[in-house]
Amino acid sequence: MEYRVRASSRRKKGKSSAATAIVVLLSIGLIALIIVLSPIGTFLSDSLIRPVMSCFGMDPEDKKIVSALQTHDESIQSATAEPTAKPVPVKNVLTIDAIPFYILQMGVYTDRSDAIKHGEEIALFGAGGTVFQDGSVYRVFAAAYGDEESVRKVQSQVNADGFEATPYITDRSGLRISLEGDPEAIRIVNDAIPLLASVPKTLTDLSLAFDKQTCSEKELKQQLNELLEQCGEKISAMMQIGSESIGPILDLLKNYQQSISTFLKNHDTINVRSDELKRLQLSAITDYILFFQQE
Repeated sequence: MEYRVRASSRRKKGKSSAATAIVVLLSIGLIALIIVLSPIGTFLSDSLIRPVMSCFGMDPEDKKIVSALQTHDESIQSATAEPTAKPVPVKNVLTIDAIPFYILQMGVYTDRSDAIKHGEEIALFGAGGTVFQDGSVYRVFAAAYGDEESVRKVQSQVNADGFEATPYITDRSGLRISLEGDPEAIRIVNDAIPLLASVPKTLTDLSLAFDKQTCSEKELKQQLNELLEQCGEKISAMMQIGSESIGPILDLLKNYQQSISTFLKNHDTINVRSDELKRLQLSAITDYILFFQQE
């Protein structure tokens, strides 16, 4: 009788212990869940759990508790991250200052055919012979120079040889272009503007150096290729903007690109002549003049 009483007592005690154990396990699980979903959980995951699991060769990415900690951490970062600010379009007025070119003019005609004929005649003497329509008249240009003193000196020599010649100095007035876009677009346009004047100026310097034989044909073509590359880079950058207001600038750079490219292709195997180089120079200058004559 005493044995049965003791056995019954043990069974009751076992049931109580099991219930207690379940409660304890549930409590631990609840505490673990709370910790997992708290900033402390993130700290414990990074500082304790991951290092310990790595020591035993376990991949924490496969464990639910680490996955939960990562999800919690990512949700906090997502909630606190600031939205990416979009560039605010701005309006800007670009003022493009014109630089003067000093051209030796060999005649002015009202008939285009007469101007072309005269241009062909002076080309035989190494002049450009470019015909430029200026309103209702046609001007015949021989070459351009870097300053007024130089063009007047050449004019005196030509006049002494019995030819009529006068200096033609291009307009110094600038141009204002309205542009609307984000700051990066305006920066791209501003970077391209100096090239508008530098291309005809560089061609003028190259033509003078070639005449004086201080620039070889190889050096000439190398510098022309560099100009061509610069034009291509600016054109590619500006074409991404898609603004109508930059159309005239883009067109001028494309004209430069086309003229230089054609010149290099035509003289790939043929030697460059002085009159041909002057025509390239004057082509860029007349394009530059027309750019500034637009309204």
